Amino acid sequence: MMNIKQSIGKYAGLVVALLVAPLGVSLAADFDGSEKLRCVPTDATECSGAGECKRVMVEEINIPRWITVDFKKKKLSGTDSDDEQEATAIESVRAADGQTILQGAENGRAWSIVIDQMTGDMTAAIAGDETGFVLFGVCQKH
Repeated sequence: MMNIKQSIGKYAGLVVALLVAPLGVSLAADFDGSEKLRCVPTDATECSGAGECKRVMVEEINIPRWITVDFKKKKLSGTDSDDEQEATAIESVRAADGQTILQGAENGRAWSIVIDQMTGDMTAAIAGDETGFVLFGVCQKH
């Protein structure tokens, strides 16, 4: 039978590991473009050319629920709300001031994505003719 001192000693290592693990994850969470990412947009706002903006469901704007960012292939990809595979080329990648910035254009629309290199928080903007979208979400290593 273990006494209290032995129990504390047995579990002390586990407790320390559980307390330190989140620190290790946040320190290792470096979203600098060196690894493939999987990003999920969680909030969206749609704006018209007249300056009217409204919150919309991400599914309403028909973009992929999960966006895979492949830095080596310079490509964004995912499956949209119509279950169609979508992909677009990343034309520009740059790291500055703790941010990874991606940009591209396709079908008359330009887009930019900014990913915080420490947290993986994502902000994206899509600009088209008389309509624009701002998306917020989070990325994780894929």
